[in-house]
Amino acid sequence: MRNQNPVFATIQTGSTHFEDVDAASYKGVVIKTSILLIITIAVAVITALALPRILASNVVGLALALTFSGIIGFIAALVGRISFRAAMYGGIIYSVCQGLFLGTISALCELFFPGVGTIAAFSTALIFGVMLLLYATGVFRQGSILRKLAYAMSIGALVLILFVSLFGLFMPAIYNNFGIMLFIELFLLIYGAITLIFNFDEANYVVAAGCEKKAEWSVSLGLIVSLIYIYVQVLYFLILIFGNSNRN
Repeated sequence: MRNQNPVFATIQTGSTHFEDVDAASYKGVVIKTSILLIITIAVAVITALALPRILASNVVGLALALTFSGIIGFIAALVGRISFRAAMYGGIIYSVCQGLFLGTISALCELFFPGVGTIAAFSTALIFGVMLLLYATGVFRQGSILRKLAYAMSIGALVLILFVSLFGLFMPAIYNNFGIMLFIELFLLIYGAITLIFNFDEANYVVAAGCEKKAEWSVSLGLIVSLIYIYVQVLYFLILIFGNSNRN
């Protein structure tokens, strides 16, 4: 089975190589993804509960912690995705860092829009379930129109992110226009859902190719990155909707 993903291009496969090594399995991917998810949620809950006390005593420290955790988390995810041998450590570090970030923004959002965090979490789980069902039923099979559309939207999302990042600084009206921001957030949310397709492809590849167990951590890290991205985009989308409703 061929795969174009450079992350797995150098993974050795074959029965001879794995005589004494267990091969990757779907169960292993599920277990490792669950571990990373539990770590993220645990850190997020602890952070959210401690946030009022932190805000009252050390706001600067919190800001620095969020900044450095964001940088460290990004590096950990990058290294973990490039090298499957480092994926376990990268995944754990990334989960801890993102838990701190998610706990902070979720708690702050709850202050202004009670219940928004719960809705975002439920919506993320729903999106994951729907995309997994569509993938399992072959809707996004190789070569299909929807698969080609998914690739096109991925490229479009990256271009959109680059455009907003560069020109948004010089065009504040973009951020003040509800219609434009709603379109941007909806597009980025759809892009997040599409990334799950590629994560499922990776899971299929490492299992079908008989990759070693360490490869499961790389797949799990990819899934966690996608899930966290979707959660954040859902959160931003809901805040945009609720905020506009309050203004009206």
